[in-house]
Amino acid sequence: MGRRARGTRVRAPWADRGGTLAALALLAAPLLPTGSPAVAPARLAAPGAPVAAAAPPAARYVTVSPAPGSRTADPATEISFLGRPIGTLGTVSVVGSSSGRHLGKLLAYSTGDGASFVPARPFVPGEQVTVHTSLPIAHAAQGTFRFSVAHVVALRLAPTRTSFTTDVAGVDHFASAPTLEPPAVRVVVSKGAPPRGDLLLTPKGPTGQPGPMLVAPDGRLVWFRPLPPGQQAFDLNEQTLHGRPVLTWFQGRVIDGHGEGVAVIADEHYRTIAVVRGGNGTEVDLHELQLTNAGTAIVTAYRPVRWNLSSAHGSSHGVVYDGVVQEIDLATGLVEEEWDSLDHVPVVDSYLRAPTSSTAPYDYFHVNAVQPLAGGALLVSARNTSAVYAVDPATGGTVRWCLGGKASTLRLSTGARFWYQHDVRLHQGDLLTVFDNGSNGSSSPEPASRALVLRLDLVTRRAFLVRSVVNPLTHVLAFALGSVQDLTGGSLLVGWGTAPSVSVVAPSGAVRYDATLPTGDNSYRAVLHPWTGAPTTRPSLAVVRAVAGSGVTVSMSWNGATGVARWRVRSGRSAAGLRQVAVVANHGFESTVRLAEVGSLVQVMALGGNGAPLGSSAVLRS
Repeated sequence: MGRRARGTRVRAPWADRGGTLAALALLAAPLLPTGSPAVAPARLAAPGAPVAAAAPPAARYVTVSPAPGSRTADPATEISFLGRPIGTLGTVSVVGSSSGRHLGKLLAYSTGDGASFVPARPFVPGEQVTVHTSLPIAHAAQGTFRFSVAHVVALRLAPTRTSFTTDVAGVDHFASAPTLEPPAVRVVVSKGAPPRGDLLLTPKGPTGQPGPMLVAPDGRLVWFRPLPPGQQAFDLNEQTLHGRPVLTWFQGRVIDGHGEGVAVIADEHYRTIAVVRGGNGTEVDLHELQLTNAGTAIVTAYRPVRWNLSSAHGSSHGVVYDGVVQEIDLATGLVEEEWDSLDHVPVVDSYLRAPTSSTAPYDYFHVNAVQPLAGGALLVSARNTSAVYAVDPATGGTVRWCLGGKASTLRLSTGARFWYQHDVRLHQGDLLTVFDNGSNGSSSPEPASRALVLRLDLVTRRAFLVRSVVNPLTHVLAFALGSVQDLTGGSLLVGWGTAPSVSVVAPSGAVRYDATLPTGDNSYRAVLHPWTGAPTTRPSLAVVRAVAGSGVTVSMSWNGATGVARWRVRSGRSAAGLRQVAVVANHGFESTVRLAEVGSLVQVMALGGNGAPLGSSAVLRS
């Protein structure tokens, strides 16, 4: 966000750490996913293209949040200054029209290119706040700007609880790991070479425990973390933080279609190394978490505010969810930038009918995907406007262009129109992948959900259909959730939303792979990534003697370990006298061996491919 290049994998070659960008690269930014090479600036120079004509040079201006003229600031907001080191920001004066002058602290970002003014007390709802600085700020005369404080509504809505049972078919049970009872993944179709990597899922539903889960392509469990009662997981992904692979996911409550919780970041040892919390009075939402190589996280949030909905035939004193995007400094928890929907997208653009009640919240926008683009722009997807927006937080949150919905600035070719979409991603070559739900549960403009590939052309301001894929096995119509991942060779990995299946679809349209959760279960997204895990816990062991006759069954597992090739079973009468009694090939999450007899003590040792020991279980009495 802002004037810095952002990305989860690769830094843009024309960006420096201090935030200085070439002006031409900034103009090209809305067409480029972060890390893509710059394209000719003429791509956005077409007459009438929705780019702010007065956009200032990137190196000179400081980005502020709340943006000048914002009407939606939280009473607990920080005032963020991004683009210069704290030592060059000078004096900041903050005065509320009702609350008067505010004292506070100017706290630096760990990224070194800005700071937040954190007031000592909150602002008053409804007041206008004037900020005086000596900084060059877009849309601020001589460094002075104003924003209004919203009337944030404290809603008292019950969380959506997904009851589940584990005493049914379709649940995996392990003798060596009795506390893990995830839903089983069944492979329905497997043609040719299996997909490379592991499936990253966040199952929820009536069957099995909810939680983040890694599954091998053959359906066998790799890692699972069951969640405490009342919590759910969404958006499990593999990303990179400070050059190291990490797992990230949302964990918390689901309330009225969005999340209220935290984002968890875990390393390859499954240790939680960071917990991302929302800023400016919000909690992190379930829909999106994007890590950047600057040490920040981009998250979504929902802020219920009092709003006049009469233009949408709703209450003049209604409550609306403001769709919020924040960039959080991981080291300090400070908000470096914030963008919101109400300041830039009118409520009349929604396809959801506004309530006439003054108490029922209106989810007019429903932000559900965000992608940082080169130069600091953002790609924002909103389900309930059926549109995608390229926005520029550095110029006050300007919407550069809009694709789909009621106010599209790009003309969509036949078949390219989408409805209530999820998981929108821009790729090199100006290709856009979209999970087109085609339904929101009450309205279904399409007969089946689709995975779409579109090509954007901002010179002619058009979007062309490249590819459309429906599930040929079920023709599912998913009213929520869903994802599309572009795989090597033109194949797509499609998570079919509220349907329980995940498919790999070849360029020809043939389903090369399909796996399914139990009926009624689903996963918000499905992602395929190679993952190497080395847990710090010890392997687990269970020894069961036969009820009649002789013999014992030894079961062994190691939740999350990906490098185990074989298991060595050791037994004896004392811990010092254990000796090898069997070597067993690793058969997935849990391996078992039947032995005629063992000593009074048993231990198992995990072995790598070269035979080196990786870890040993505790010594167990047989």
